[in-house]
Amino acid sequence: MTIILDVRDVYKRFGGIEALKGVSFSVRRGERVGLIGPNGAGKTTLFNIISGIYMPDRGRVIYKGVDITGWPAYRRSRAGIARTFQIVRPLANLTVLNNVIVGALLRTNDIREARERAMEAIDMVGLAGKEDILAKDLNLIEKKRLELARALATQPELLLLDEIAAGLRPREVDDLVYTLLEISKRGITIIMVEHVMRAVMNFAERVIVLHFGEKIAEGTPREVASNKLVIEAYMGTGG
Repeated sequence: MTIILDVRDVYKRFGGIEALKGVSFSVRRGERVGLIGPNGAGKTTLFNIISGIYMPDRGRVIYKGVDITGWPAYRRSRAGIARTFQIVRPLANLTVLNNVIVGALLRTNDIREARERAMEAIDMVGLAGKEDILAKDLNLIEKKRLELARALATQPELLLLDEIAAGLRPREVDDLVYTLLEISKRGITIIMVEHVMRAVMNFAERVIVLHFGEKIAEGTPREVASNKLVIEAYMGTGG
């Protein structure tokens, strides 16, 4: 498979805190990747650099063979990079459909086409039948699915999910993972930042582990779960 994303030796500092220290990894087109690590490991900072919210102090971000390191977020979105956020913030007084149409309008100025794309995305995430409900009246899992639908309506090739399973019950996590696996079958590359290990282990083909801004492990979920450095990062050395 071809490489869709190549993160090369990325550094990011905030004042005296070095949030990322030489992080490098590649993602193949269509791959399902989990990005994990303890709180403060640099996961969301890395997502912000990939999506263009932050610029790295050093290093490069290569997307589909093009250096996009200096591109603003809107240009990356139009190029096919979409993301969800840890704290869902739908447009509360708009309907589900109109929330998703907002995402679809990134790619087209034709409202009829945007509506069709929005309806398709709503169906993909399991919100069919709720198009006319106001976003503020949705429960947590529905709001997360709405956030996912809005990202999908931009027709991404690379989808970044920031703690999409946070706060969900085990059954809801399993249902969400099933939805994400179905979305992945459409050829969309997905990187998931997540603390809910149930989601990561059931979704990801490969897991990357950050700790204090550095990549300390990479491999299959089984390999990472038994890695001594990962266990120490989460549990401490015990010494």
